[in-house]
Amino acid sequence: MRHVLVFAKTPHATTPYEQWLAGTGIEPVVLTTREHAAGYGHLRHVHAFDDYDTNQLVEKTALRLARELDVDAIFARAESDVLRAAQLRDLLDLPGQRTASARAFRDKVVMKDHLAGGPVEVPAYRLLDSAYTAVEFVAEHGYPVVVKPVSESGSLGARVLRDEADLDAYLAAPWRGTSQIETFVPGAMYHVDGLVRDGEPVFVRPFRYLNDCLSFRSDHWMGSVPLAPGDPYHARLVDAARAVLAQLPTPERTTFHAEFWITPDDRTVFCEIASRTGGGMVARAVRHAFGIDLDKEWLYAECGLPASSGGPAPRPAGGLWIPPSSGVLEHLPTESAPDCVLEAAHTGRAGQVFHGGVKSGLFLAGYVVGGESEEDVAANMEKVAAWFAGAVRWRPADSPDAAGPVDAPEAAGATP
Repeated sequence: MRHVLVFAKTPHATTPYEQWLAGTGIEPVVLTTREHAAGYGHLRHVHAFDDYDTNQLVEKTALRLARELDVDAIFARAESDVLRAAQLRDLLDLPGQRTASARAFRDKVVMKDHLAGGPVEVPAYRLLDSAYTAVEFVAEHGYPVVVKPVSESGSLGARVLRDEADLDAYLAAPWRGTSQIETFVPGAMYHVDGLVRDGEPVFVRPFRYLNDCLSFRSDHWMGSVPLAPGDPYHARLVDAARAVLAQLPTPERTTFHAEFWITPDDRTVFCEIASRTGGGMVARAVRHAFGIDLDKEWLYAECGLPASSGGPAPRPAGGLWIPPSSGVLEHLPTESAPDCVLEAAHTGRAGQVFHGGVKSGLFLAGYVVGGESEEDVAANMEKVAAWFAGAVRWRPADSPDAAGPVDAPEAAGATP
């Protein structure tokens, strides 16, 4: 029996590793959050942790288990696990992404250092190592500028500074970790998702965002729809993603989630890329739209297994995710969704207290929405979002029968 060590920050319903590996002779060894432990409880090797992202007992336990069970592959799909998995591969000399590659896909400054001067335009940027750097960068490039953490996902901590007052407000209460500053890029944002096998991108598909990655801050929904092959931006975005992957120390096998702007003057500008599957409803939408389960295929690649077969018949479909509002969730609609809903995911329960959206990849309700075309899918998303807004019920957080406060729930991944 072979073993694969899995850093599992997703619920079992989303990533049923033992079902995917059934009949392969490979058994998953799972390290997961306390929240998701019950879902994996029927497996032989399950270890759950509080404060999963920062608890270093995760690494210690992973090393012990990898040695005891002679693990020969490591799988980690969450942004917070990319580096810890790479460091473990280095230590044990196991195949897969190593630390230098993980840093290039995690650290936005290292990432842009690899890409600057290449075929895809990169915004002007600098490591924000002090307030002096911010002042000098603004003096050189003018407003607006964007400040964001170098290694967070889902637009967490990102700030657009449009004038001196915005800069002063940021400097008075800066992000607690390391940040970068870059020029603001106007335009529409797109994401490109895919799979790399044996060093080659074997699946690359571009999507158009509806709304934007900061919509969650106003408790507004966001989503994305795949571009049709005949769309004028389809080939451009595929080529841009392939060029970025070629410049970075891309792992031999990985999924990826890249973001680009198309500017009003028709330039393609790089935003960022991650060596993992997109968050929100991206993976589910890909499965419905293209008949491929990115996480399953990535797991198979990491384990040295041939590509699997099967999946739903491809059809036009996109992902819609809705953040929580502020207050007590009184009623979460889980039935009577419009007929265009192909799949639904809910992460909250009545009685929970929420404080609005936390990051773009985390949602209260997510839907895969179908249609006859890209335009039809986008129109149906508007319809589903309006249905949800009319059916969900909230009450003020100071209501006497409110349950204890919680943050926005962890969905099936980090960011889009």
